[in-house]
Amino acid sequence: MPTTAFAVFLLGVICSSTTAVSADIPTNWTDCGLPNATLHWVNVTSSPNPLHTGQQQTVTKSGYTDQTYTNVTVEYQQFWLLGKHWFKFLDFKTSACAEHPVICSTKPKEIFTESSLHPKLNRLTPHGMYRSRQVYFDTLTGLQIGCVDMKVPYVK
Repeated sequence: MPTTAFAVFLLGVICSSTTAVSADIPTNWTDCGLPNATLHWVNVTSSPNPLHTGQQQTVTKSGYTDQTYTNVTVEYQQFWLLGKHWFKFLDFKTSACAEHPVICSTKPKEIFTESSLHPKLNRLTPHGMYRSRQVYFDTLTGLQIGCVDMKVPYVK
């Protein structure tokens, strides 16, 4: 039969373990736009953070533009931290307006918010630190208009 002090200690360990699994930590992100960027990010969150095996991730981004855009392309670059080197394993471009129409329907200086629910990662995906860099282009001119870079830990 455990003593009262030991029972209190055990309860504390169980509660702190449960809190650590469900608590979100702030998302490590950067607006990596060039000095002449016209698409600006003001907040980025990844939930849950850290992402655990078997969970789905929701990424929510808020930003604004300096002008109206009708056609925006986004280049998604995905990296995995291997030692001290970021290993790029995915790089593709797609229509940002098709995925998130709010980017192409917002008025200048008006804050918009977009959200994406990501599927669960393959069970063979290695744990570690992952990075998503998204570079946005005005499709009509080809000019880079903005960039966001975020890091998310993937753990057991």
